[in-house]
Amino acid sequence: MESGENRGTDRRALRFAIIFPLLLAISFGLAGYTLRGEIPLGAVLPFGGSPLPAVGYLAFSAGCIALAGIAFGSQAARTSLPRTARRALLGTAFTAELFLTSLFGSTLVAQAGAGRHPGPQPDPIVLAMGSGAALALGVVIALVYQPAEQWTQRDEEALRVELDPALARNRLMYWVHPRSSVLIMILLAGALPGVLIALALPWLGALVLALALAAVVFLTALVDADRDGATVLIAGVVPALHCRAADVQAAAALDTRARDYGGWGLRRRGGTVSYLAASGPAVVVRLESGTAAIIGAPDTDRAEALAALLNGSFHGWEPGAGPGAPPSGSPGNL
Repeated sequence: MESGENRGTDRRALRFAIIFPLLLAISFGLAGYTLRGEIPLGAVLPFGGSPLPAVGYLAFSAGCIALAGIAFGSQAARTSLPRTARRALLGTAFTAELFLTSLFGSTLVAQAGAGRHPGPQPDPIVLAMGSGAALALGVVIALVYQPAEQWTQRDEEALRVELDPALARNRLMYWVHPRSSVLIMILLAGALPGVLIALALPWLGALVLALALAAVVFLTALVDADRDGATVLIAGVVPALHCRAADVQAAAALDTRARDYGGWGLRRRGGTVSYLAASGPAVVVRLESGTAAIIGAPDTDRAEALAALLNGSFHGWEPGAGPGAPPSGSPGNL
């Protein structure tokens, strides 16, 4: 373990996640203080309300910037989280703190020197430029940040597979996600209205975009299966569906339609629970309790491989080569 880590915390990442937002908040306060003479009647926060004195406005803004950055960034220092999640959290921290900086800054600029009763409307040009830079820098930070390495449960499993290669034939992992056209539709439906709404209500525009991204995350999952059963992890992190091998009565790979099971994503209808990112290949699992589970797959080969694994007839899988038909005792007509 590296010296930068201690009891589940990456110290260097934590220091950075705390110091940068504080320096950004202080810099914002000092820069905004130079405009105090331009707002003799005070300044109104972007959310509305009564005018605040210049010092009060700057103190509140700096506090929001620092808190948002630290709240997200400090989570990126948790070594117990997956590396991808840590990178996404640090990128989110950068985007959040820089967006708030542009929001409070553009509102202050719009009210400076107006010579009239202040209002909460931000300067649209300053806000648009700042928001674009915030999003771009957040993505860059998420891509370049390399979380400190640590020994995890997956490393332990990889070591066992290395010592006993036969174990690799008893495990199957794959990702499921919507078709590219659906992803583009969701992102466009969130991004285009979000940009237009942000010109009038920045927080609402950010919310629309966040909801679109959340929809994409909700429809992306990792399926991890072995001799003990299968688990569906939303975004590779959140457990959504689990089938124990001991509870499986039979499993079969079928072509499914998502609407028959309530739609995309995690659905529960009666005694059936399903996770489908798109219509197409999936594994229908009949459980001893009389209930059923439907797990999506990216192609027929992996659907058949998962069914064979749950039926106890899995002999390894390679791309482009299915494991063959299930044995005679497995159902072909669930």
